[in-house]
Amino acid sequence: MRRALLRGLSAAWMLASLSASGAETPRPDDDWRASLKTNISRARRETPAAFTRFDTAAAQVDALDAKKRGALAAVSPGLRALGPEALWPMVERLAFPPQETLRLPSRESARLAFKVGLVEATGALRDLRLAPLWKSLLEGPDTQPQVLRAVAGALARLETLDAANTLIAASKQRDARGEAAMEALGLCRRLVATRALADALDARPERDVMRRLAKALGDAGSAWAWKTSGVKARSEEGAIRRVAAEALVRAYLDTDGDVRRAVSNALLRVDAPQTPTLIDAARLGAPPSQQAALDALAERLRHNPLR
Repeated sequence: MRRALLRGLSAAWMLASLSASGAETPRPDDDWRASLKTNISRARRETPAAFTRFDTAAAQVDALDAKKRGALAAVSPGLRALGPEALWPMVERLAFPPQETLRLPSRESARLAFKVGLVEATGALRDLRLAPLWKSLLEGPDTQPQVLRAVAGALARLETLDAANTLIAASKQRDARGEAAMEALGLCRRLVATRALADALDARPERDVMRRLAKALGDAGSAWAWKTSGVKARSEEGAIRRVAAEALVRAYLDTDGDVRRAVSNALLRVDAPQTPTLIDAARLGAPPSQQAALDALAERLRHNPLR
């Protein structure tokens, strides 16, 4: 009986110890925030002038907002001009925004423009360490639609498989988050992302969705974009451009008007080597009226002004 009592006390002590250690163990979502804070603190010590320059630029946002002509002031160009050293000052403002009202733009429209500009300027640096931040903002229930688009684009530009799969999952939602993710998939030049776009277009959704999907496929397979130095998965270029072209040619005959024009424009941007063969194959089984449309597409491709 005494042994049973001792075993019971020992088990209770072990459970208590495990519970206590579990409570002290940082959650995964805390780890990346702690990592960002470490990098920010290091940057403050090593490049304090970058934080000063950023604060000066941030103070100009209200003036930019007052002079804006569109819905939002163009804040991103001024922030990008600060250079790569401004990465951590911008990340600090995004991930750990100040509570003091005096440090924020005074108008709501200026605050929104500032946040969009921060995401755009920071996302352009394609820093893989920011992936958890972009995911957190993408999944945040209070993230505004304009910010969602910028965040989805920042995540897409990382061009990792994890980023692609995150965007694919988000794109299935029927809300602003889903729309932002779907459009951004074209900027995430990975084969899995392009296939997801092709499948979505093959489902023949509403016309406005088809237009956005066509543009995204044009982004994914863009011959010009694949010539730039920032693209990572170069081994996937041929397959991505082929998959995009196949989906667009399939959609061409099932559309008309502005949607067909969007599909045609995307095909010109992709300019895949297989496109003429794909058009010829589609022409063989098409009725005369559709053959004429395919002939027009082939002629437009032959005189592609984007080459």
